[in-house]
Amino acid sequence: MITLVGAGAVGITLASYLAAAGRPLRLYVRAKDRAAFEQAGRLRLERPRGAALEAPLPTLTERLLDADTRYLLIATKFGALDGVIDALGTPPPGLSLVSTLNGVRALPRLGERLPQTPALALTIMFNAQHLGPLHAQLTTKPAVILADGDEQLRSLLEGSGLAVGRSRGEEACWGKLLINLANAIGALTQSTFRDLLSEPDLRRIFAAVLEEAVDRIEAANIAYKLPMPLPHAAYRQLLLRGGPLTWWLARLKNGLDDGAYPSMVSDVRAGRATEVRQLNGEIVALGERLSWPAPLNARLVELVEALELSSPARLSPDELRRQLGL
Repeated sequence: MITLVGAGAVGITLASYLAAAGRPLRLYVRAKDRAAFEQAGRLRLERPRGAALEAPLPTLTERLLDADTRYLLIATKFGALDGVIDALGTPPPGLSLVSTLNGVRALPRLGERLPQTPALALTIMFNAQHLGPLHAQLTTKPAVILADGDEQLRSLLEGSGLAVGRSRGEEACWGKLLINLANAIGALTQSTFRDLLSEPDLRRIFAAVLEEAVDRIEAANIAYKLPMPLPHAAYRQLLLRGGPLTWWLARLKNGLDDGAYPSMVSDVRAGRATEVRQLNGEIVALGERLSWPAPLNARLVELVEALELSSPARLSPDELRRQLGL
């Protein structure tokens, strides 16, 4: 049995595919949300091409763990992780924790707080937006990457409609973090993925931010795997010289909708705390450990966190480039 906690865009997407495929699934619900979930009556996932996916409402539970829970699938934001851990108490033997969280801090945090309970990463490679209770919009192909080590979980995911890749350790988490460094650029300029990969100044900014991060990750001997069939050096040249080809290749590979945008854009619009500390801030922290500062990523953290304290004002690509000294 899988119990899923976190019914945001990621959680609804995963739950929709798992429930539609008949996988054993319970959905954790807080008491204050139960009426809205029951009124929704089903899971509904709008998809970029083709009909919406509707799935029966899984059994709702206000307990994180039931007697038969084998996997706790954590699809919250990082800021909610400690609350989930606190609510778990002492996990029973046989439970595995599965983290879908962005960044690379979740697994170490789970290992620190719950050292006796296995934890593994399910890296989310799709983009989705939350539309309402148990209702989300998928804007890419529904791809995930599961770290090696649990073939039973892999068998539950495969054949559900999700495209399930494979990785060793945390290399996929680091690879996705690198791509997610663009989220801050999107949040500051209120840009779609198409903007980020088409507009010359935005591509130049992303190439520089990415290069700064890769240099420090490689200096720290951290294994990473970019979610694309290109090494970093080739992808950097594509960003700098590929023009609109960069966007069209991403669209072909990932099935991106023209209007798809990073989740950090919606966080800023809604006045929510962002994950910039878990993304660009991770590169800043790594630079500090190496005594090799990461000024571009540090400046992005400063700018995004300033937005969290005030009404967001969109920067033009040229303005952001100048703010970063590029």
